Amino acid sequence: MNEGPEGFLFIDKPEGPSSFAIVSAVRRAFKVKRVGHGGTLDPAASGLLVVALGSATRLIPYAPLEPKTYRFGLRFGLRTDTLDGAGTVVESGGSVPARDALIAALPSFCGNLMQVPPEYSAVKVGGVRAYRMARRGVPQELASRPVSIRSLNLLEFDEAAGEALLEATCSGGTYVRSLARDLAQALGTCGYAASIRRTALGPFQVAAATPLSDCTPGRVRVIPSGEVLGGMARIEVGEELKRRIFDGRTVSFAELSGGAPRSGGIPRPGETPWPAGSVLAVDSDNTIVAILEPGAPGHYHPERVFNRSGESAATGSPGRR
Repeated sequence: MNEGPEGFLFIDKPEGPSSFAIVSAVRRAFKVKRVGHGGTLDPAASGLLVVALGSATRLIPYAPLEPKTYRFGLRFGLRTDTLDGAGTVVESGGSVPARDALIAALPSFCGNLMQVPPEYSAVKVGGVRAYRMARRGVPQELASRPVSIRSLNLLEFDEAAGEALLEATCSGGTYVRSLARDLAQALGTCGYAASIRRTALGPFQVAAATPLSDCTPGRVRVIPSGEVLGGMARIEVGEELKRRIFDGRTVSFAELSGGAPRSGGIPRPGETPWPAGSVLAVDSDNTIVAILEPGAPGHYHPERVFNRSGESAATGSPGRR
C-alpha cells in the first residue's frame, strides 16, 4: 500500500459491522496504511462515524468531535446482558412507566454525572477488555466514570409498546446503553437500548454523511484536514519558520506575528490575548505544517509536525507524544 489520500471521511455507519471492520474496509478501498476513527460505534448502533486517512489520523484529537448527539429507543420491561438489542434477555417482567413520570425523570440525568459502563464494553479491567471477561462469564465490577450530559429529551413515547425514543447530547465516553439502563432503574423498572443512532459529532451531522456503500475512491470526497479543523486558530508561516518547526524548534509569539493571520486566526500581540490552546500553523498554500502548543512564556512548541508530502515528521517536546 502507498500513502494514499489524506483527510477525513464522514460515514453513515449501518447496524451490523463494527467500527474496526469499517476502518479495515476503508484501508483496503483507499489503499492507505494509516486509518483511524474518531469515536467507536457499537456494531448494533448506526450513524455518524468519522474516519481519518493517512496523516490525518494524527489530527483526530484536535478535530471538533464533541459533544456527541444520539437518538435511542429505550424499551421498558426487559433487560439484556449487553444492554442493547443484540444481547440475550436476562431480566423481564418490568413495568412501563407513565409518560409524565418519564419526562419528570429526565432532568436528573443532565449535567456532570458518574456512570458505570456496560459489562459488554471495551473498558479494561486489570488490562483485559470487559467484554472479553463478560463473554467468559467472569464476574466483574466496573468503576463508575465521570460523564457530562448536556441535554436529554423525549421525542416519542408509545406506552402500549413500552418504548420511548429519546435524544441525548453528551460528552465523549458516555455510554448510551448505560444511560438507558440507569433511566429505567430510576423509574423503578428495567430497560435496554433497543436502537442507537449517532446523529452528530460536534458541528458535523449524519445528514451530510456518506452511506458506507458509497465510501470508495471516485464516489466520495475525502475532506481535507484544514476544512475539518476550520474553527481552530491558525497562522501562516514562511519558509524559514517552517524549516525551524520541521526541526522541532520552539518559535516565539513575535516571530509568529510576522506572518499573515488568516480569518479566525491569531491577532497580533497587543490587540487581543493570544489563544491559550493549540494553534494550527499553515503555509502559503494553506497546507498544514504543524500543530503548535503553548510552551515557555511567549513561545509555542511544535507538537504535531507534517512535512511537505503530508507525512508525519519530528514532534517537539519529547515525552508529550
